[in-house]
This record gives sequence, C-alpha cells and structure tokens, in this order.
Amino acid sequence: MGGLFGQLFTKLTLPPASAVDGKTILITGGNTGLGREAARHALALGAATVILGVRTLSKGEEAKADIESSTGNSGRNKVLVWPIDLESFASVQAFAERARNYVAGENGRLDLAIMNAGIASVMWAVTPDGWERHLQINVLSTALLSLKLLPLLRHTAEQHPQDWQRPHLVIVTSDSHESVKFPERTADRIFPVLNDQGQWAKSQRLGGPIERYGVSKLMAILMTEDIARLVPRSTQGDPLVVVNSVAPGFCKSELLTRESVPWFLKVIEALVARSAQEGSKTLLDSATRGIASHGKWLENQAITTPGKLVTDPNEAAYKKKEARHSQSTSEHS
Repeated sequence: MGGLFGQLFTKLTLPPASAVDGKTILITGGNTGLGREAARHALALGAATVILGVRTLSKGEEAKADIESSTGNSGRNKVLVWPIDLESFASVQAFAERARNYVAGENGRLDLAIMNAGIASVMWAVTPDGWERHLQINVLSTALLSLKLLPLLRHTAEQHPQDWQRPHLVIVTSDSHESVKFPERTADRIFPVLNDQGQWAKSQRLGGPIERYGVSKLMAILMTEDIARLVPRSTQGDPLVVVNSVAPGFCKSELLTRESVPWFLKVIEALVARSAQEGSKTLLDSATRGIASHGKWLENQAITTPGKLVTDPNEAAYKKKEARHSQSTSEHS
C-alpha cells in the first residue's frame, strides 16, 4: 500500500478560505471522525452553511454544539443537522428531497457535497432493504444520493455563473481498493453474487478481513468516473459540476472501534495513522480542487492513478456489467 507510506511524507494543507467562504457544504457522516473534522474546518474557513447528514440526530446535535463551540461561531454561520440512514433507500430519498426543497427555497444553494459516510466491517450483515451492508452503504446508497444531489449542484452553478469555483461532488474512497482480489468480477451478474453470504465468506478468506471494504471502495471509484461522465458541460467544454473521489489515507477514526478487527490493523493505526483532524483536510482539498480533478482519484492531495482493477483495459467488461446492474438497482430502489 504505497499510500500508507506516502502519507508519512506528505504535509496536508487546507484550501484557502476564499474557496470555502460563503459556501453551503453538505457532509454525510458529519457527526464523527473525518466528517466532523471536515465540518469544523469548513466553518472555521467561513462556510455560510454546513449541513451534517447523520444517522442519529442526538449525536448530530452534539457534534454541532462541539463544532460551533470550537470555532467560536457567533451565529453568522449555520450548522444544520439532517437525518439520513444509508441502510435505507427510503431514508436516502427523503434526505435528497429535503436538500431539493432547501435549494429551491429563498437564497438556497448547494456548493459542495462530500459523500463521507461509510462502514468498514469484518462481519456479515444485511440491511432491511436486503443488501449486504457494505454494498448498500458504501456503494448503492452513496450512488443514489450522489445522483439525487447532482442536479442541485448543477442548479447552483447555473444560478451563480459569476462564481470562480464550480460546485463539487466528492466521494470518499480508500487506497485499500488496490489490494483486493475481487473474484466476483467474473460473474455474469456481480451484485447478486456479492450479496451471497457464502461467497462473502470465501472472499474474506481469500482476500483478508478488509476484502469487502476494499471492493466497495473500488466500486466507489468506478462510480465516480461514471457520474463524472454524466455531468453537462459549459459552452467552453468545462464540467458544470466537478466530480472526484478521494482517499484520505489511514486515519484514526471509529471505523476500527465499532467491532472486533484484526490486531495488526490496530497496531498500524497506532503507529502511522493520521488524526481525523489531519485526514479531513483531504476532503476539503478535493472539494475545492477545480476542473482538473474532474473524474479523477486523489490521494495525499494529488491526482493519482488508482489501482489496476480500475485502470486495466482488460477489466472493461466487468465494469460495464457492474454499471448496468448498479443503474438498474438504483432505478428500482
């Protein structure tokens, strides 16, 4: 994992305040870890409104109070707490509708959307919608919400053409995608195979404890590329919304504290992991990167070439199968 070593020699920076000042920023998973710290940075840089998408409202309100207190926010800037549960397509739909109504309201706008919420689990579990949790939370629901928010970001671009910076959609991924085995990619229909508990167990034995997490983040990178291709362009040929994905690096967060995980991951975390405050800088960096980053993957605050399963032209067939099935699943959710 070159990124793990690369982060030891990379000094992360925040974007200039001018890139964030006055903006409306939406962050899912905003009550903890990277999302919470990204929201804190955004408010400190002058964001007009920060929307925290959270699963538990009480935790969201606690995060809001902490962020406002630490930044000395006097009420000039707003922190909004909205519920969203990515284990429920209905919840995602409701959240997206709330965002649509917000943008349609007086002075409403959405400038930056960071899809940060996700899970990393070593346990098999199925959501109420019938999908393995990694698949629904990290892939299907994230794709659904991204597609729902894209028109709102485009609307902001069209309503504020004088802004020097385009609206951005950022999907948080991981360099762990580079090491996955992903034997399921040869199946005729990939998602049903991934949704099988027996196949999940085989893959975890073959690829290791974070195999499914890595596969879900691989799909998130492919998702980013597909969504980027959907974005309309200006008469100059520039995307109206910049879509990119980012690997924040190995960070200290609640991902490794929610359940039993291999001891060696906790050792690596203690030795080299970034703090959430530091790693969250990568999220805001990606959210302000500009059109050169459109459709790209960023690691250590640089546009980087992702792993072989993303770039290898011999893998094009599985990407097309996966995209077709993912689209069909989202349309029926």
